[in-house]
Amino acid sequence: MVLETRSVTDALRFEMQVRILNGAIPAGTSLAEMSIAEMFNVARPTAKAAIEQLVQVGLLRRMRNKAARVPILGADDVADIYLTRAVVESAAARMLAERGSVPADAVAALDRFRAAIGGHDNITELVEGDIGFHCALVAATGSQRLHRLHEFVIGETHLCMAQSQVHRLLENQLIFDEHRRILTMIQLRDVELAGSAMNAHISRARNHLIAHLMQQQNDVASDSGSEDE
Repeated sequence: MVLETRSVTDALRFEMQVRILNGAIPAGTSLAEMSIAEMFNVARPTAKAAIEQLVQVGLLRRMRNKAARVPILGADDVADIYLTRAVVESAAARMLAERGSVPADAVAALDRFRAAIGGHDNITELVEGDIGFHCALVAATGSQRLHRLHEFVIGETHLCMAQSQVHRLLENQLIFDEHRRILTMIQLRDVELAGSAMNAHISRARNHLIAHLMQQQNDVASDSGSEDE
């Protein structure tokens, strides 16, 4: 496969990201630099740079002296990720509501998400629109520390959102409506409802994903038990 040149590293990182998010590169997959270089017909330093970029944003994890892997997120991981998100993003919604300030970038991200609904179900576009909305709200607070806290979980949030899209755990119209409600509460300067709308939105997504993961775990245990009989 030959990649378009944006830079080659950026093109490779983007292609790997798409494959990770849509499940073409499954959770738990080990990604060695040489195998990536051969798969995409790029130089090994290019593969290394792309892998490191994905490690930095949390889409890959690397242990000392080990190849990078796509994280396997369990129910406890999801609960912790969404706890962090709720703290940061509800604070952001409240801060913006105090000002009555609706970020243009959040509106643009919501428009991208709406455009992706019901068409060709492009998971990458849906996830990028979704996460772009949340990132725009946090960035608009102007708090560098709040922004850094959010960046700490952003890669894993990508993975969570992608799982929700792949398995159709939430209706995309519902996600859109909840995003729009958050913006409405911000515009109306309703601090309490802006914060609670964000918390409700995050909690719903968390609960559906955790329920899905627990069902998967139960199915695996059931299949294993059947084989042992």
